[in-house]
Amino acid sequence: MASIIDHPAFQPRPTLAQFAKGGQWEAAWAFGIDDAPSPEQVRDYLDGATEVAFEAFFDFAFFGIRLRGIAQETVRRAVECVAAFRSAVDGASFFTDLSRRLELDTLGHDLKFVEVGAVNAWRSVGPFRIDRLIDFSEGFDPLWRSLSASSVGSDVLHRKAIEFAYDLPVPHWFALPVSLPTAPFQLDSDLLREAASAVLSAD
Repeated sequence: MASIIDHPAFQPRPTLAQFAKGGQWEAAWAFGIDDAPSPEQVRDYLDGATEVAFEAFFDFAFFGIRLRGIAQETVRRAVECVAAFRSAVDGASFFTDLSRRLELDTLGHDLKFVEVGAVNAWRSVGPFRIDRLIDFSEGFDPLWRSLSASSVGSDVLHRKAIEFAYDLPVPHWFALPVSLPTAPFQLDSDLLREAASAVLSAD
């Protein structure tokens, strides 16, 4: 069965990445290919942390993975994420290399839940969780009304994304843009439908 990894949005080379500790994306440490951090800089940033999340951006789409473990192992895995990001020539090579470095079998299978949120303000704005995936096809209008009335639906200061989250083999997520590309960043119902349809038909 196809995976969300095969979606066209994740085919280009990622050009931006970031780390966040404790889910604090508002204070994320972002970097590009040319200024990707050294292992020493990653170690200093983590400062003994046993949890960190890494995200790689493919223009407006992004992939994220949460790393947990003893401090030394968390540093090692975070450094491997940077290495995969820096050496990628396209999306396929990035995911292949990352999976090899982190010893992951599969990514983007067995969807756990879906959320719509504000990019780099996921917690502060507040995400909108969608538990009934069938609503995308059979109850889209009431779903859209509820989403539009929510805190993330009312926000126009941040780009929005629909995030597809998976638990295995480790917590990770893929996100596609669902707002207009320029401010004000209003939700776009067509983008939401397209993203949900493409991913849910593949899962």
